[in-house]
Amino acid sequence: MYRYLEAGSKYLAAATAALGAACALIMTLALLAGVFCRYVLNSSLSWSDEVALLAFSWTVFLFASVLTREFGHVRVSIVVDALPGLLKHALERGSVLLILLFGGLMFWAGWQFTAFTAHQVSPALRYPLWLQGAAVPACGALMVFHALVLLFRPGPLDEQGGAVDE
Repeated sequence: MYRYLEAGSKYLAAATAALGAACALIMTLALLAGVFCRYVLNSSLSWSDEVALLAFSWTVFLFASVLTREFGHVRVSIVVDALPGLLKHALERGSVLLILLFGGLMFWAGWQFTAFTAHQVSPALRYPLWLQGAAVPACGALMVFHALVLLFRPGPLDEQGGAVDE
């Protein structure tokens, strides 16, 4: 059973990273178009900043969820690396549990915010603002899934999130 969860997590992380890269490309192109039009053509675009902000929001949160799977969250490893095997293993699992709880909080709070902005639109493009806010609960759900897979991964975890052979 775990093998299927691991494969699903790996596939989902790859798809999420590809989508995050596409959002980063869209953000960069929108910003470049805005700068080009403003300084070369002397005519500013009304939409480029909104597109860049929307793409930036999704880029950040999509890659944050990928980092959960890769065990790439911010942590101080000098203390953890000095601990004996069983204590290190327990501390790493506790860290993953905290990430799981944080992802659940992101999902819940992001869902509330997305519902709050459900009837609002952006000033220039008039797209529904829930599209931007939906990045937070999407990231939270992905973090919860990846953290659950990490939590149930057999054996101790290494820095890259892979199981260490004993």
